[in-house]
Amino acid sequence: MDSQLSAGPPAIDVAPAQPEYIELRSSDGTTYLSSPIYPDPLYRGGASGQVLNPVDELPAWWAESGMPGTSTEQTVVVAGHNYSKRDAPFKALRVVEPGDTVVLRTPSGTLDYAVESVGPLPKGSFLADNELRKSVPGRLILANCDVQGGEPTDDNFVVVAQLVR
Repeated sequence: MDSQLSAGPPAIDVAPAQPEYIELRSSDGTTYLSSPIYPDPLYRGGASGQVLNPVDELPAWWAESGMPGTSTEQTVVVAGHNYSKRDAPFKALRVVEPGDTVVLRTPSGTLDYAVESVGPLPKGSFLADNELRKSVPGRLILANCDVQGGEPTDDNFVVVAQLVR
């Protein structure tokens, strides 16, 4: 897959702004996800208020999280779908490994994040009070509904990355 974001020197200062585009790159620089981000922010839904459900296949930035930028003090969250019967960009989360790179483009500039950890988290617990909900400067979390072997699971799959300065 070709990258849609040009590589360049690390940004010295990128003002916080809503993300427009996301890419995932392996440690050797190969791009394996390249997608626009839904233009409207994502809000909680469901009867319990504990569901993040993007309106279509595109990943979406969660409005209660921080906006990506070099000075952002809050954790940034982007959620997307992973369907069992059709493709969506965030199906790629299952192949992310520590050491891979997440690239976010905003109107203010481009930010690189280094993947630190990946793994499942029981559905409903992501929005509950847990370590991932803490505000951590420069932290980015990607999340989807987990699918394994073509079947949905009872988990979300979560990627945790840290801003590279």
